[in-house]
Amino acid sequence: MNYCETKEKELQAKIIPQNAKADLADFWQSQIAFLRTVPLSVSRTKLDRPYKSFTTYEITYNTHDETIIHAYFSVPVGQEGKKLPCVVYYHGGGGQKTIYADVVATGVCCFAMDVRSQAGTSIDQAEYTLTDNMGNLMARDLTDKNSFYMRNIYLDAVRAMDVVATLPEVDPEKIVTFGASQGGALSFVASAFSGHSRKCYSCVPSYCCLHNRIELGTGVFGPAHKLLQVHPELTDAAFDTLTYFDINNLVSFLKVDTDVCLNLSDEICIPQFVYSPYSHITAPKQIHYYPFQPHCIPADYYLFFKREMAAL
Repeated sequence: MNYCETKEKELQAKIIPQNAKADLADFWQSQIAFLRTVPLSVSRTKLDRPYKSFTTYEITYNTHDETIIHAYFSVPVGQEGKKLPCVVYYHGGGGQKTIYADVVATGVCCFAMDVRSQAGTSIDQAEYTLTDNMGNLMARDLTDKNSFYMRNIYLDAVRAMDVVATLPEVDPEKIVTFGASQGGALSFVASAFSGHSRKCYSCVPSYCCLHNRIELGTGVFGPAHKLLQVHPELTDAAFDTLTYFDINNLVSFLKVDTDVCLNLSDEICIPQFVYSPYSHITAPKQIHYYPFQPHCIPADYYLFFKREMAAL
């Protein structure tokens, strides 16, 4: 038994059970239905960028509330009149959209949105009742599943897929999702709920095993840990809310091929919190282990992903 096989055997002994409420499917069915009652409005502006091999547009689109989401959409040149595969690339926590020239170089389109209220230009227009007065995102209506910040970014991610499926350059049968950390979670969600995904790629996904994440206070959930430390009376309501957004539960809705990257030295999205949702996926799946890699996209995994895109 080699090193990774030994580690996998250890992880199999520590799988965290799902804790979904009985109405989880009904909740998400109603949320997606509500999102799609809002007529889609998309605008695009060609950007002046020094790339000869592809053209990039800034796209804005509306979502389920008054928030306008900003994105980049890049298309290889010389493919006019053709419908191409497209990667919907979700950035990590606190990041922003960028132009993924190396992805477009494989011959596919690439769509990258700004997650609201992070480093990009998508400004959150939602009104929240509960905050911690310090702007911490995971405190925004943590006790209300119908207005929690994570609900909003999940719906924005699904809306991105709806937008991409309408773009004239894109083959709607060849849309895939990709992301790391927060982006890995959004990749799961978008592939699970949009109905547009051909395949899901998720690298070191975050937002998994949320009760455990808050207990440990790792990464972006450190502020939520401190909020409940100061306001323990909110704990039960917060933990109830989190079950509706925990990737450990939501992977059950995946129906497409899914590819997961797990870094065995990750101290933020620790291996147990990545392997557990992977174990609950019932769709066709594959996992890649990277010994001694911290919280990052391993170069070998990114190369594997780009080879897959070139073969679409």
